[in-house]
Amino acid sequence: MSYVIINKEDEKSFKVRDYLIDKIHDEYNSTNPDKVIVVGGDGTFLKAVHTYEKIIDNVTFFIYNTGHLGYFSNYEDDTIDKLIEALNTNEYRVGSYTMLDYRILTTDGLIEGRALNEVTIINPTRTLMLEIYMDNVLLEHFRGTGICVSTPAGSTAYNKSLGGAVIDASLEAFQVTEIASINSKIFHTLSSPIVLSKKHEVEFKSEGDSTIWITVDSKSINIDNFNSIAISLSDKKVKYAKNNITFINRLTKNFI
Repeated sequence: MSYVIINKEDEKSFKVRDYLIDKIHDEYNSTNPDKVIVVGGDGTFLKAVHTYEKIIDNVTFFIYNTGHLGYFSNYEDDTIDKLIEALNTNEYRVGSYTMLDYRILTTDGLIEGRALNEVTIINPTRTLMLEIYMDNVLLEHFRGTGICVSTPAGSTAYNKSLGGAVIDASLEAFQVTEIASINSKIFHTLSSPIVLSKKHEVEFKSEGDSTIWITVDSKSINIDNFNSIAISLSDKKVKYAKNNITFINRLTKNFI
């Protein structure tokens, strides 16, 4: 077995990293690890997921919080010995988070990828105009700032601040939430978050300006020749060591 450590660039995270390296028996392998130890916050975890996205089926993440909120974290200062024991004995329970697949069509070609938290389609400079399709059937003509499509894991992130629902991460579902939609006698939208099962796909097609911004977790993509984006729940999952942290534990620790 082999491991790698992805850490936040601060003093505490570097100290924890050095301490773990001294205690872990496995071989250090940054190219093809079996275990990815994340030392930092949620942003560091997202960075680690995208760093090893191509081998996501083969790795398990161990998430140690040295950041602020640490929603995804399963280990902290008082459980570091449990983390070391789990790594050295290979005795731990594994949970998983479902990802999103997206396909962006531009006049220059296709851009594909995955997201763990959310994908947003935004035009912050002018009204965004989109046709929204569900399973190739037109749902609505959207006018507003943008759209957020989130996983259950990401439902507690940007989606929650938009008034979207918090979804149990064990469910195979995803959510579409409007960002500042325009509703009047002329323009109408659903004006409510919608939760969809794995069998569905949503597609957003440009009805106006082809310049938009698409965010994938913490990454932003500026597209000047946007045609459409299709989003669905992925078959790919992010595996993580659980350490007895439940969905309710996460909610009460971080929000209540």
